[in-house]
Amino acid sequence: MIELIIAIVIMGIMAAVALPKFDNVSNIDVYNAARQAKSDIRYTQELAMCKYRQTTITFVADSNTYTISGITQPRELPPRSKAIFNAGSADSVFTFNAAGEPITGGGGTLAISSGGSNEQVTVSNITGTVSIP
Repeated sequence: MIELIIAIVIMGIMAAVALPKFDNVSNIDVYNAARQAKSDIRYTQELAMCKYRQTTITFVADSNTYTISGITQPRELPPRSKAIFNAGSADSVFTFNAAGEPITGGGGTLAISSGGSNEQVTVSNITGTVSIP
């Protein structure tokens, strides 16, 4: 009987520690969405350099999807996250030339949010460096 009570107490302590972690799900979704977007923007840039041609990634407003030129299957951000480009523009477009430099709008910022969590993916104007500040 004592073993059962000790096991229940230990499970209660573990539940009390683990429960606050579930409130952080939107933070994790936004974190993962930002890293996914950064990775695919960088992939688009590398594709432009490897194929030696202009390549574009387009984030579609309000649908959480984006496409990369030359790839037919659209990709999706996690469902609880929302992508916003430069606070209010329609679709978000990053185009890279054969040297990997951004040519449409000279770079920019992609904001990803969910609940109260926010992340930004920035493409540098001249170098095309993709970062999450």
